[in-house]
Amino acid sequence: MIYKKYGTHLILLSVVLAIVCGVYTPSIFKHIGVLGDIFINLLKLFALPLICSALIVALGAMGSSIGNLKSLARNVVFYMILSEVIAVTIALVLFNVFKPGVGISPDLILQGQPLSESVASGAHKFNITQFLLSIVPQNIFESLAKFDLLPVVIFAIMFGIGCAYVKSAADPVIKFFTATRDIANICLHGVMCLAPIGIFALVGRGVADASLGGKLGANLFALLIFVMILLLGLFLHGLWQFILVLLLTKQSGLHVLKKSIPVFATAFATSSSVATLPIAMETADSLKSKPYVTEFMLPLCASINIGGMMMYEVAAALFFSQILGVDLALGEQILVAVACILCGMAEGGIPETSLVSLVVIFRIVNVPLTAISILLPLDRIIDRFRTMVNIFGNMCGVIIVSRFLTGKTQIQAPIQTEIKTQIQGRKASK
Repeated sequence: MIYKKYGTHLILLSVVLAIVCGVYTPSIFKHIGVLGDIFINLLKLFALPLICSALIVALGAMGSSIGNLKSLARNVVFYMILSEVIAVTIALVLFNVFKPGVGISPDLILQGQPLSESVASGAHKFNITQFLLSIVPQNIFESLAKFDLLPVVIFAIMFGIGCAYVKSAADPVIKFFTATRDIANICLHGVMCLAPIGIFALVGRGVADASLGGKLGANLFALLIFVMILLLGLFLHGLWQFILVLLLTKQSGLHVLKKSIPVFATAFATSSSVATLPIAMETADSLKSKPYVTEFMLPLCASINIGGMMMYEVAAALFFSQILGVDLALGEQILVAVACILCGMAEGGIPETSLVSLVVIFRIVNVPLTAISILLPLDRIIDRFRTMVNIFGNMCGVIIVSRFLTGKTQIQAPIQTEIKTQIQGRKASK
């Protein structure tokens, strides 16, 4: 409870102390650096159950809904895929144009470790053939043992779709994985109670190495540029959806923004799309969306349409690859973007999702997991803007999809109950 109430303050305090100690007493981090490694290992420990169970539950529970809402489901899925593709494309364009990581010392993330040949060249082995073979392994348990998470994600997606097709017969399986997801959430909350200690050790070690090497100022400037470019990308992602709403509904831009102020405020304050759902649903209905579209699409999008998070993952992968001197080819970057979309689908309703998903993406592009410690202090700030863009974009999506549907299709009562249950469950998890 203390961490839930003061978590942000404790993390910011640990960052400040880490910077001060890293500059003035860098030697202490030679002895306590292991605490940061333990924190990273704990995050990795819960990545598998969290991602697998969340994906299976999200996809498996859609069986009855899709069967009753064929036309709506097709439009919603198409819009979500389009939105996610545009989000990662924006990140690819911006970070290839500006290249904020070029020229930055690798010590920012290596933290005194040598730049091994495997790290420097590993991503160049990442090609289409290897990608396709790696996501369809001969033995899923071998992938679990090696912590190859992308094939595990693909397996979870296929398994979840299978559950959706068999519908009620899969209820015991869905209940099992729902319990697994909830238990993993609780465990992750416990791990995050250690975040201030882990961040102090990780950030302090990085600051100490940069300070001793005389590169602290340059590293901080690089992170500032990264955040600014990412915020520009988030703005562009929200802008195209906003413009599309205006074109299709002929509403005033000022009117739409004025109606959306409570949504922006709640999203920024809570950093949770789920907590903002009730206000977003009410606002969408007032902006000419169809109620049955709102009731079906917004809760679903809160689970698997998180374009801002996917953009963040792509941006982080490219930024740290540039720092390490790895020049990813266009085809390799597209495959990374696809991986980010797949991982992003598993993130809805899970706290601290950026940490879990970055573990997956960084392993794919051979970026040391210590890089997470660089982003974690910034993530609390960036997450508020990501949430604003995510929920506003999903609200715009509801209005857009409503314009392409005719008739008065209604959501059946059991589906309404399931949606309300999911919303309440996710609120409790937050």
